[in-house]
Amino acid sequence: MEIALQRLFMFTSDLQRLTGKSMRTCQRMMQQIRDTFALKSWQPVTIYHVSNYMDTSVAEIARVLKLRRK
Repeated sequence: MEIALQRLFMFTSDLQRLTGKSMRTCQRMMQQIRDTFALKSWQPVTIYHVSNYMDTSVAEIARVLKLRRK
């Protein structure tokens, strides 16, 4: 299923909204995602990385964060 997204990259604040966890916990989670996918510190984490890491669909993440293009 093709989803038109407003943006592709995820930020720590997006993880906070998605999980309801603290900023520091989400920073650790972002680092774990980077480690899992062997990303360098300057490479962005995408919604697809988060989807695979959390075993959640991209559509569900986009719905929660309201990232769908209208």
